[in-house]
Amino acid sequence: MAVANKELIREINRFNILNAIRNAGAISRVELAELTGQSRAAVTNITARLLEEGLIYAKERVEQGRQRGRKRVRLAINPQAAYVVGVKLSSFRVSVAVTDMQAEVQSHVIVPVRTQERAVEFVADLIEDGIRHCVSEVGLHLEGISGIGIGLPGFIDSRSGSCFWTPLYTDGKLPLRELLENRFEIPTYIENDTNTVTLAHQWFGEGRGHDNFLVVTLEDGVGMGIVVNGQLYRGAHGFAAEFGHLVIDAEGRRCRCGKIGCIEAYASNFSIVAAARAALEAGTWQWPGEGELTYDAVIAAAETGAAAPKAILARAGTYLGQGIAGLVQLFNPSRIIMSGDGIRAGDLMFAPMRAAIDAHVNPGLRRDLEVVIHKWRDIDWARGAASLVLQELYKSPFNRVRPVI
Repeated sequence: MAVANKELIREINRFNILNAIRNAGAISRVELAELTGQSRAAVTNITARLLEEGLIYAKERVEQGRQRGRKRVRLAINPQAAYVVGVKLSSFRVSVAVTDMQAEVQSHVIVPVRTQERAVEFVADLIEDGIRHCVSEVGLHLEGISGIGIGLPGFIDSRSGSCFWTPLYTDGKLPLRELLENRFEIPTYIENDTNTVTLAHQWFGEGRGHDNFLVVTLEDGVGMGIVVNGQLYRGAHGFAAEFGHLVIDAEGRRCRCGKIGCIEAYASNFSIVAAARAALEAGTWQWPGEGELTYDAVIAAAETGAAAPKAILARAGTYLGQGIAGLVQLFNPSRIIMSGDGIRAGDLMFAPMRAAIDAHVNPGLRRDLEVVIHKWRDIDWARGAASLVLQELYKSPFNRVRPVI
């Protein structure tokens, strides 16, 4: 037991130093010792090993106020030390990306596919092709990939690697992680997609520098990620933060999960389109377009002043804001990050959302709260899934980083 505890402490110390270097961008050993609380000798030993393994590299710059010509060495993450793959599944597409050690996307591909209408083996084939294409495009070999991260909506236990429910499939436990791990023989991790995006924001995005923040994602579903005291909160069984399935109107619309009045039944892209289609069928709105009604078409109609689409988006924003107000009262975050494809609705949704937050949050809590609308790219989902792998690499870099080939 003592040996195991010593090794755990070493891993924690290595992670704290590597993470501090990542956060700082470039930092000296003296500053690392002060920041992490470790001795200078310990910092020197750990960083020597990190340098030897090529995980970090030394930078130099002249320090102001010091003897002329004397330079202080600063350490930085070597972005080319490792490469990982991120995969995101949604109802209508599969996204794949290869990123470096700092989650910068090196290659990506987005494949349109109705995943709900395809067997999981077929989807695994598409993912395999996408991974092979992206890895080859970067000029790497699969043997040099340190891990694969998968993000998808639903109830995911990341610790066991099990998917217990997802709106993408109805046939029980989803074996996607096993299918990919068996094909590539590369460590593969699976997580709720919003949690992966939250990790990406915490490590490399809008959450940097914030120990307590929330991420709300809008797409075909409504998801949420929670960071409390610098840690991603998953709950007792890994299913926490299902914000989209918080009931906001007990006598309202039926949600895809089977309950009545969930936030997702009003604020998701899917539900907004369904409500607009119902307005068409009821004759309360005339749409001049042709073909299948889309989320973009609903937004475009609202922007031209059509009453029904405007009301649908405003109701979505109001319910979203009421739900977020409850979260603010519970968690007192410093920042809420709105992310995902659904942010294209802009002020049609977010003006009512902000008004609802203002109306239902105590002034003291609202005053220090920042609501950020993140400029979204489709590839950010896959980047988030890659961050899931990077988190594991930073925890045990010497054991999990594969030599780049």
